[in-house]
Amino acid sequence: MAYGVVKKYEEIYEGDTGLAIDTFTLHFVNGSKAIMFEMQDRIKLLYSKNLKDLEFLAETALFVILGPDWNTFLSEPTLIPAEKTKEGITQLRITIPRCALCTGIRPGIDLDTEKLRKHTYGELLAAALASLLQQVQDYVGNEYSLEIKETKCMLLGDTTGEAVVYFYPKDKNKPK
Repeated sequence: MAYGVVKKYEEIYEGDTGLAIDTFTLHFVNGSKAIMFEMQDRIKLLYSKNLKDLEFLAETALFVILGPDWNTFLSEPTLIPAEKTKEGITQLRITIPRCALCTGIRPGIDLDTEKLRKHTYGELLAAALASLLQQVQDYVGNEYSLEIKETKCMLLGDTTGEAVVYFYPKDKNKPK
């Protein structure tokens, strides 16, 4: 689906794949924020201030969103405490054994990966997920700024995909 939508955006932006992905990602994130905001009262019972609950809550959310076979596409999320990372930042790692966004796309045939520049299709999902997780962290009062990075991409040659959510402590002295 993402491939088809990006192709339509490429038509609008005269073949600029990077701009197409950036624009689609922005629209996708804004749409997911609106949906999350509407659902917040119904699902806030699942929210937890404790980051240790994230693995279970993420699995529950994935089951609700993708159904009982969610782990066909994503492995169980793993929370890594700050003291166990080289960056000193709490992380939530998600391995992607089968990418729902890239499945069926043949690099070099269906897609010129050079046109992606710094982009991947995973950015789309990562940006939406970061936005939703940020809403939850803000709601429960945690002082984190979240960022998700796609660290591995099958479309770009890795054997699995991987996304890492970084929980950066908010700088209270930094202007917003």
